[in-house]
Amino acid sequence: MTPYQNIYQRFAIKVEDYTLDALFQTSIPNYEAYLLGWLKSAIPKFTKCVQNLTDRDDSVQVFNQTLSEKEEEILAFLMQIEWSEKEVKNVNEMRLALNSSDFKRYAESNNLKVKIDLQNQLIERADAMIVEYTYENFDFSKI
Repeated sequence: MTPYQNIYQRFAIKVEDYTLDALFQTSIPNYEAYLLGWLKSAIPKFTKCVQNLTDRDDSVQVFNQTLSEKEEEILAFLMQIEWSEKEVKNVNEMRLALNSSDFKRYAESNNLKVKIDLQNQLIERADAMIVEYTYENFDFSKI
């Protein structure tokens, strides 16, 4: 069995988010419930996982199988992509709410382009990790 906390810990060291940090400080159960949404979004994107990621219990936050460190890392990375999508969406919504001169002034600190570029890099890296994982677990004797 693999607790979701293993993946959450890997995710937490990859992102810098003061809202998440504050939530963790005030309520770990609420923090874990919040992260569960990103984990649930990440799971279907790991289609080549050897383990059955649907064999889990969300109420106690555990996979009923033992995941390898690489599988945990890939899930944490996919969660990071889900998190980055939220960050980009927040900046895009702010652009709609502010006129262009206000947005330009505010966007310097948020740097939308940097966030989008980071998100694209994360997606490329996650894809590479999944390809590597797939090759490592491929049974070439069946060819």
